[in-house]
Amino acid sequence: MESLVDNSLASGLNKPFKIGAVVVNRSVVLAPMAGVTDRRYRRIMAQHGAALVTTEMISAEGLIRGNRVTLNMLAPDPALQVPLAVQLFCAQPGSMAEAARIVEQNGAAIIDINAGCPVRKVARQGAGASLMKQLELLYRLVEAAKKAVAVPVTVKFRLGWDESSINVLETARRVVDAGVDAITLHARTAVQGYAGKADWEWIRRLRMAVTVPVIGNGDVTHPELAQRMLRDTGCDAVMIGRGSLGNPWIFGAWLTASECAEKTGSVLDWEDFSTTLRLHVEGMVRDRPNHPPGALRKVIGWYLHGCPGAARLRRQLMELASWQEMLELCRSTISDWQARGLCLASVKLGVPIGSGAHKRPDTGCGRVCHDGGLDNSSIDTVACW
Repeated sequence: MESLVDNSLASGLNKPFKIGAVVVNRSVVLAPMAGVTDRRYRRIMAQHGAALVTTEMISAEGLIRGNRVTLNMLAPDPALQVPLAVQLFCAQPGSMAEAARIVEQNGAAIIDINAGCPVRKVARQGAGASLMKQLELLYRLVEAAKKAVAVPVTVKFRLGWDESSINVLETARRVVDAGVDAITLHARTAVQGYAGKADWEWIRRLRMAVTVPVIGNGDVTHPELAQRMLRDTGCDAVMIGRGSLGNPWIFGAWLTASECAEKTGSVLDWEDFSTTLRLHVEGMVRDRPNHPPGALRKVIGWYLHGCPGAARLRRQLMELASWQEMLELCRSTISDWQARGLCLASVKLGVPIGSGAHKRPDTGCGRVCHDGGLDNSSIDTVACW
């Protein structure tokens, strides 16, 4: 049985690659997202095919001070079956080294340094994307982390601070000189934030300029776009962030049905949709019993995005106070979709019914943008560094 996307390119996304000594079994990985990629989220994405997952960005200073909330972000997850990268932000080499040691002792496979966050409270500390204006400091941060730990160290950065100061290749050369094991490039400037299009041409140029693995990031909201990024840029892997919100099946789109069941333990059907949604919500409540209803509605809204009648369902959710009532509404609605013969692959991935290869959707299952990507305008903005 064929995969849900073009088999001529699926083999590339199913190809393993290495970050230092860490083997990543497939070339599609989960991006760090502030307020999103907690332990529960990472586990769900890994179970559906993400071959590497990353924490939310974590303050190195917070780790060193023993901040309880910060330390909880490092809590081990015995159920996780793929490598875990922990992303740190910091502007002090000594603190980066100490935090890296703490992270390594807590079992992380990879340490990632955030040099792409444009948020003011991070940038004004001299961390995040402001490091692209301080390349000597970024060099020292990478060098300090490399000397402190045995696990691989990676860096995620952007094209530059703004259009007039694009320095992605210079930044890459400096971090490679410092010993970095891989680079992830979000192909926008810091000033862009998440506006406009990611410029994938810079991913191609970066891949040609360095010898370490390059992971491409930006605007991968659909399986076809992951294939296109891999083909057009030659990057070693594709990192998916906002495209995974409520859609973990995007990570398994390049597997056949039998491979998906064998490698991820899931299949692309409404039963798995219902189970995944339920486990996600129940897990959130278990981890934090006083979770505000708004946070639960937000997560459920991610899953409903692109589904028939999603706007109406979101309005109905606003009238419900308990998570049990919310899940019951979803359960009954999903049963109706099943009875109507709707196909989850068509709804969430845009795969036409009866077609083995992926084609762009031409129905109301998500509008296609001018560049071929799905329109995510109804999904709340999420910080994906």
